[in-house]
Order: sequence, then C-alpha cells, then structure tokens
Amino acid sequence: MEESRKIPDLWLPVLVGLVGVLVSLAGWGLLVAERREQLLAASRATAAETGEAVEIALARQIETLAALRDLWSEFGLPPVAEWRAQVRQRVDRMEGLTSVSFVGVDDPQRRRSVETEGSAPAVEIEADDPGLRGDRPLLEGPRRDATGGVGYRVFLPLREPAGSAGVLVADFHVAPLLESALRARARGYALSVLWDGEEIFARGVPSADPWQRWWRVDESIALPLGGSWRLVQRPTPGFAAARLTPLPHYLLAAGFLLSAVLAVLAHQLRLVLRQSRFLAASNRALEERGMELEIRVAERTEELEDAVKELEAFNYSVSHDLRSPLGAILNFTAILEEDYRGRAIDDQGERLLGRIRASATRATQLLEDLLRLSRAGRGALSFETVDMAALAREIFAQVRAAQDDADVDLVIGPLPEAVGDRSLLGDVLANLFGNALKYSRGCEKRRIALTGRMEDGACVYEVADNGQGFDMRFVDKLFGVFERLHAQDEIGGTGVGLAIVARIVKRHGGRAWAEGAPGEGARFSFALPRREAP
Repeated sequence: MEESRKIPDLWLPVLVGLVGVLVSLAGWGLLVAERREQLLAASRATAAETGEAVEIALARQIETLAALRDLWSEFGLPPVAEWRAQVRQRVDRMEGLTSVSFVGVDDPQRRRSVETEGSAPAVEIEADDPGLRGDRPLLEGPRRDATGGVGYRVFLPLREPAGSAGVLVADFHVAPLLESALRARARGYALSVLWDGEEIFARGVPSADPWQRWWRVDESIALPLGGSWRLVQRPTPGFAAARLTPLPHYLLAAGFLLSAVLAVLAHQLRLVLRQSRFLAASNRALEERGMELEIRVAERTEELEDAVKELEAFNYSVSHDLRSPLGAILNFTAILEEDYRGRAIDDQGERLLGRIRASATRATQLLEDLLRLSRAGRGALSFETVDMAALAREIFAQVRAAQDDADVDLVIGPLPEAVGDRSLLGDVLANLFGNALKYSRGCEKRRIALTGRMEDGACVYEVADNGQGFDMRFVDKLFGVFERLHAQDEIGGTGVGLAIVARIVKRHGGRAWAEGAPGEGARFSFALPRREAP
C-alpha cells in the first residue's frame, strides 16, 4: 500500500528530471549541429580553395604548352639542337613534366623529343593513337609508367608554315604537380585525388573515427581540356582532436546533473507544499473546531444564563410565591389548633380548611409547573411532520374541557405543516390556548383565532384573542419564568406557561413574541424554521 502511494508522488520530480534531460539533449544537439555546420563550412571553403589551386596549376601547364605550340606554328620547327634548347628554356620549371615531343601526323617516326631529367629516354607513341588524329587538344589519362607512377599525356595539334602537320605531346607525373599545388593548402586535412574512381594522389592519414564521417568533403576539380578529378578531403586525427573540443559533452553532463538537482528540488518542493497544505488544512480544522467550540461555549453560556435566570426565578418563586401558600397553611393550621382544640370544627373551621386546601393546591401547582418547565428544556427532540390544524383542534378541546369553558369560539385558518416534536408543539398550543381562555373570561362573544403563514423561509403561527390584552411596556416580562402582569386574585396562574412556550420554540430553532393593547386583546406568535421532513 505504501509503494502504491509513493509511485504517484514521484511523477513531478520524474517529469522535471525528464524535461531537464530532454532540454540538455536538445541543447547538446544544437551545439553539436552548430559546431558541425561551422566545421563543414570551413572545410568546404578549404576544399574549394584547394581545388581551385589545382585547377590553376593545370591551366598554367596547358597555357605554357600552348604558347610553345603557337610559337612553332608561327615560325616553324628549328633544328633539333636549337629546338631542344628552346624547349628546355620553357619547360624546366613545369612541375611533373617528364617529356615533350613533336610528332608528325603523316610520319609518326618523324619526331623530335626532349626528355626532362630523370625521365625515360624514349617516349612511346603509337601511330594510331587518337591524340595524333584529332583536331582538338586532348588530355589523356590516367597513365602508369614502368615505375608505377601515375601521370597523364597532353596532345596539342599544330601546323607548320611549310604545311606539314604535327602534334605537341607532353607527358606529366601527377604527384609533383599536386604536391607543389597543395604544399601550403588544406593543412590538417588528409587529401585524396581520384580520376575515374582510381586514386592518383594521397596526402596524410585521415581519421578512422566512424563518428567523424560527416566531416568528409568532396570537391570536383575541372580539367582544362575536359573531364574532372574528384578531391576527397578528410580531417587528420590530430586536427580533429584539436577542433572537436569536449565542451558540448561537458555541458551535456552538467545538464544531466542539473536535471537531477532540479528533480530532487521538485521532490522537496512537493513535500514542502504537501506539508503546507496539511498544515493549512490542520489550521482550518483547528479554526473550525475553535469556532464550533466558541459556538458551543456561547450556547452553553446562553443556556447557563437561562438556567441562572430560571434559578433566580425559582428562588424568587420559592421565597415569594411558594412561601406565601406554605405560610398560609402554617398560619391557618395554628389557628385551627388554637381555636378548635377539644371541640368540633364549625363553618369557620371549614373555611379555614378550605383556605389551607387552596394554599396547598397553589403550592402543588407551582411545583408541577416547575417540573413542566424543566421537562421542556430537557430530553431529545423527535422530529416529524405535524398537521398543525389537527393538533390545534385536539389540544383546544382538551384545554377547554379542563377549564370548563364552553362559551368561546375557535377559528382555525389555513396552517402550514410544521416539522418538530409533536408532543412539545402540543404543549405550546396548550399554553397559548389556556392563556387566551383565562384572559378572555368576562368578555362578550369570546373568540380565539389561530392563523398561519410562510414568511422568510419559516412557518409562522399566531394565536389571537379578544380578551383583556396587556400594556406593551411590559412585553419583555411575558416570557419570563413566574413573571405575571396581574395579581393572583384577579387571574389565576403561576407565570410559567409562556416561559415554557419560549423554551420549546427556542429548542426548535425558532422564536416567540407577543403584541397587544389593554382592552383590545392579545396576539401571541411563534415561528419555526422550515425543515425537510425526516
């Protein structure tokens, strides 16, 4: 399980490392490609200069021979001795020249020849050689002599003033010409010259590294009389080592190392971010927990304040309301003991016993109301959908029967269904109906109306009567425990009913309020939040 969690966690550092490696490879490739382009451009320029130098050397040879041919064509051939001296003056400085001959076209045996130092004494020229029969200059080769050297032969046709035709024939060795032309050219490169696929010249040893094949440059050398040679230029090992610096490879290695560092940093950053998110979530949870605790503390504080108020009211009730009937019981009992000791109880005694009974009943009623108030604030709520109209009719019948009130009309308008504890909501209606019945006694055409409506997402219910009403200056006392606006001998009761109403409505998340005026009746309302039925 741990391994399965670790694998997804590594995707970011792996991605960062992979991107770094790819960028490093791309940078390395660009550097290598740029360096290759630079080296190839320089190598191509060098090969072009080298080929041009060879072409110039060949052209100079042909120009020198053509000048000699034109001279003979204009003035005729001198005697043999003079001819040979004249030829040597012109051709001694021609690199690679081995012999120059004049061969008659009609009589090939009629020839004059001059051999340079170190060449073969006799030049073999066949009578049917194509160069002797053509009307145009010709460069023929490659030719190999008895020593294995590679050379070529130049045929330049000429005509004497006397009318006898002939051909100037010159033989050359390739190596001296190319060595002279390439002596100061293409340093650091191995050169090969090919003629029809045959190597006729080579200089230097090329690099054998297969990774340096891209560095080969082929250049064409145009021959003056037609045809071409191919120049192959490759770097030597020393030159390649000097020019191919390892800097791109160092940069590639540095890129790999940096990619690894970035991957590690990304992993660390991911851990830090995860820890930050965890700490932020923990802080939010702590803040929410703190807010919940604050709400609970506020709720408990409010409950405690209510309990303190109830306790104060209870103390007041015990010290005043409850002490009064108990004191009356004690006083009347003492009178009975003193006045009727040893004799029968008469009508006066019966009246005293009735007052004792009434005081005891009031004390009992106070205790029962205290228990009802305690039960209204404790116990779990059982929420359900309640038909308030049906519940109101049921509760009103019970209250009217308990108080023996028949001359009162109940009007129930359309009521929205409520979601709450049916038993406790019945207690709310019972206290409001009982309160309306008490304060409407003595009025003509007693009438109690129960209406309801939806307002701001809450179910609002209102119990109105046409009784005595009350002064709005004392409205804050109505829902207090044991708070009464009338004397006990005027209207009975303990002052707990409306306190029970307020507590039950508050436990349902609602609120209760009252409106009235002296002699104009009263309206007691309560609102319950709209909830989904369980």
